[in-house]
Amino acid sequence: MTMISKKGAFIFFGGIFMLSIGLALEGIIPIFDIIEFFIQQSLTYAIPDVIVIYFLVIGILMIVGTTFGYPIFRIKANTQGVKVERIVSRKKIFAGDYLHIRLVVKNTGVNTLDQIEIYDAYPEIMDLVLGENYIYTRINAGSSIEFSYILRAPVRGLYKIGPTKIIFHDRLGFYQEESIIEDFVEILVYPSYQDIKKLKSFQARRQIGKMFGSHKTKLKGTGMEFWGIRNYYPEDAFRYIDWKAFSRTRELKIREFETEKNIRIMILVDTSKSMEQGLLRNTKLEFSIRAAMVLVHMAIERRDLIGLATFNRGLQSFIKSSHGSTHMNEILEDLAYAKPEGPSYLTRTIEEVAVRTRKRGLLFILSDLEGKPRDTLRGIRKASALGYDVIIISPFGPFFEIQNKYLGPTEKALGEAIAEEYFELRHRLSKDIQRYRARVLSVGPDDYLITAINEYIEAKRRGVGLV
Repeated sequence: MTMISKKGAFIFFGGIFMLSIGLALEGIIPIFDIIEFFIQQSLTYAIPDVIVIYFLVIGILMIVGTTFGYPIFRIKANTQGVKVERIVSRKKIFAGDYLHIRLVVKNTGVNTLDQIEIYDAYPEIMDLVLGENYIYTRINAGSSIEFSYILRAPVRGLYKIGPTKIIFHDRLGFYQEESIIEDFVEILVYPSYQDIKKLKSFQARRQIGKMFGSHKTKLKGTGMEFWGIRNYYPEDAFRYIDWKAFSRTRELKIREFETEKNIRIMILVDTSKSMEQGLLRNTKLEFSIRAAMVLVHMAIERRDLIGLATFNRGLQSFIKSSHGSTHMNEILEDLAYAKPEGPSYLTRTIEEVAVRTRKRGLLFILSDLEGKPRDTLRGIRKASALGYDVIIISPFGPFFEIQNKYLGPTEKALGEAIAEEYFELRHRLSKDIQRYRARVLSVGPDDYLITAINEYIEAKRRGVGLV
């Protein structure tokens, strides 16, 4: 698209203005002659002809100067002769990693491009950390130039680099022609790996046992290696009761034995619209994904079978329970595509998951529970009836909002008042959910990950969801 530049427009309309003044003055001179004829004397304030000629000549030169070179510019500004190649260091990265982008621009035409601007678009959410995504240069015929820049991707998701905008200028700066090359490169940003790196660091220093506990799965009531005795829980089977201990203490006790068996886990991540609440890069959904990644990593390290599903209106994605590094990569890619949209229907999701899984096990539900309460309760009841051991880790909305550093004192006070009312509603819902042998843990940004880790270790210790 060819258009006149700001400089060219200023000169062109300035020429019209000067020409208009000259013509106006030319029209006023005959009036002065008529006045002199009637009064029979010359006017002392008559306009000299040289001023009129000056305005006319300058105006004409300014208009001609800005229009005469247009045909020549159109011939030289060959947008089809410019080819752009974008080269990226990687097409799949983790959140927080850096991406090197290199552009090679080649002039395949026969004319030299004296003044050319090149802009390469990138997503606003990414940070430009080194270099510039544009260049103002000159490219000879048959030659090419190259420039590069480095981006940082702070948030997971699927992003596009591009398009590339090219602007041609003439030497005097009167005209410019814009051309947009619709060339895109898709970059898939996996969730951040920093939490897993910290876990690995703790393991390398032999601190994982002190921080979180390193436990084998215990299978109750089998004739394997004895582990110990603990208090009876309502969900324990009567055949595991140690009656000798009961006769001594008059309290029900359970004998535990150690086994090498693993547990089966399914994680449900809520991707409904309400999960985008919170700071831009630390929403409820982002923390849920981080917790899911940590759980997957720990389970795969211990050779537990773990699967993952995302849901909102219904089941959005499903990965069956398995283990291994390939399985981890599959889950990472699935989480990278997750977007917060639509309402949350837990009952429909549980039904769809049950159809796809023959064997039950431990079910982690990472959800803010802001769907319809009746649907949520029905979904939990169905999951328990199907044989799942349900643990709900629920990001509490106000915890993600009232910590916003940009809120003033009034907004924070109002947020805390709303949080108290909201907490009462959450408390009533949690009590109703617990009737179906499901645990509800309300968490904020500070304790989300540690709560998920502790719940997994406790489930592992108790042998919940054994394969």
